[in-house]
Amino acid sequence: MKELSEKKWKAFDIHDVFPDVKRGKRLKTDDHIKGNMAYVSSSAVNNGVDNFIGNEDGVRMFENCITLANSGSVGTAFYHPYKFVASDHVTKLKNEAFNKYIYLFIVTVANRLSEKYSFNREINDKRLEREKIMLPVDEKGQPDYSFMEAYMKTVEKRLLAQYKVYLSHTHGSDLNEGGGKIKETQWKAFALNEICMINPGVRLVSRQMIEGKRPFIGAADSNNGVTNFVNNTNASLDSNLLGVNYNGNGVAIGFYHPYEAIFTDDVKRIKFKQHEGNEYVYLFLKASILKQKSKYQYGYKFSGERMNRQKIILPVTKDDTPDFLYMERYMRHQETILMQRYVNKRLASL
Repeated sequence: MKELSEKKWKAFDIHDVFPDVKRGKRLKTDDHIKGNMAYVSSSAVNNGVDNFIGNEDGVRMFENCITLANSGSVGTAFYHPYKFVASDHVTKLKNEAFNKYIYLFIVTVANRLSEKYSFNREINDKRLEREKIMLPVDEKGQPDYSFMEAYMKTVEKRLLAQYKVYLSHTHGSDLNEGGGKIKETQWKAFALNEICMINPGVRLVSRQMIEGKRPFIGAADSNNGVTNFVNNTNASLDSNLLGVNYNGNGVAIGFYHPYEAIFTDDVKRIKFKQHEGNEYVYLFLKASILKQKSKYQYGYKFSGERMNRQKIILPVTKDDTPDFLYMERYMRHQETILMQRYVNKRLASL
């Protein structure tokens, strides 16, 4: 495998590399319908995903391609293996012959275009027609796609191997005792309001939402409960907690929110009383609450009063208080197991 500096490079027209070049279509924020389809715009973060919507009519859906931001974060490129709706601020770059690794190689090169453009100089369609990108070439002077694919696989394999070593030295054995079994512990039932503060969200209807970057947590069962991004603020503004649905599609489903967000009135904000809380203990609490989901439905809501009385089973210390250290170590242990499985699977496929 040659290094990048050892390969010859050549400039190619965008349209020669990507036979399928097409702009997304304008969709005003007021016309967004809540849903699970990624909406890709000219954001430089979150792979360009600006929202999740349910619109199907009057939109342009793409899949397995690169998006290039024409405005906003001009020149930012992302690869999207999934189906998504594209705004008019991005252009699809697609070649049916490309796979994930070729796309990822070219994304890195395409991102260099951002150095030429700015808010005052956008990539309009005419400029894109004249644009070129540098690619490594083979002996015939043609784009060496085989090299690009092999190079990216080598990079991925090297990073996965490094991560595997890291996982072998991390917190995977915190709870292990001889034979690799999780240590035994005692468990006890607690009313949720014994150990947690349960605070309400605040109602915010769609017409009052101001477009922004702050997550708005709705009573959803996917996307970590995020149903919109707003610039609003209210009394529900909070972070480092568990948001639990007591109404809507995902009754008793909870999500951990380390980031600052505001919450709808169909979601309760749950925080430990005697513990600062972190990702791992809140995910443990989430699993304990979710065990009660079968009790609740549209006709029998997980109301605030019922939530206060709801009992959950937690591991305890010798003095019968919640064993937060055990919860954290247990969830770290489970995380490590899943990560090791993923890394081993990916390495085996390369």
